[in-house]
Amino acid sequence: MGESEWKHAGWVSGLGKWAWIILFVLGIIRILAELGTVLIALPAWEATRAAFAILYPGVLYTVPHPIVGLLWPLIGGLISIIVALFIIRPKFSKPCGEKDWETLYGWTLKLGSKNVPWMFIWGIIFTIFGWFYLTGVLVMLPAIMLIWAGPRKYEW
Repeated sequence: MGESEWKHAGWVSGLGKWAWIILFVLGIIRILAELGTVLIALPAWEATRAAFAILYPGVLYTVPHPIVGLLWPLIGGLISIIVALFIIRPKFSKPCGEKDWETLYGWTLKLGSKNVPWMFIWGIIFTIFGWFYLTGVLVMLPAIMLIWAGPRKYEW
């Protein structure tokens, strides 16, 4: 079945083409949103800690500092930005935009006798590190369509 005959080529190409931009922007938004949340939470934490010290002298205030909750989102946002720019854009979005399915079929990690598509691996990474764990869909959905409903049968 040729590329022009593949009925899903249009939307898979479009979603894949824009995936890196969306992932990049969501990484930036995630970082900014988390920093904004900490700017609001920090004064409230300090006020609560001070009130607790007055009401219960000698008892430790055990609520974690708001900065602790910021670390994972910052790491996730930075990973999203870096991976979107340096891996997803050249290796996934560019071939999707050009409807170069063979390049995507060939982008695999060889595990023994099996070829695991890197699209799945990066989709899982974005699912773990992405904002609200849904950003992996931008890579996973085109990958799933390409592997199981693509222009040709995928060779694992």
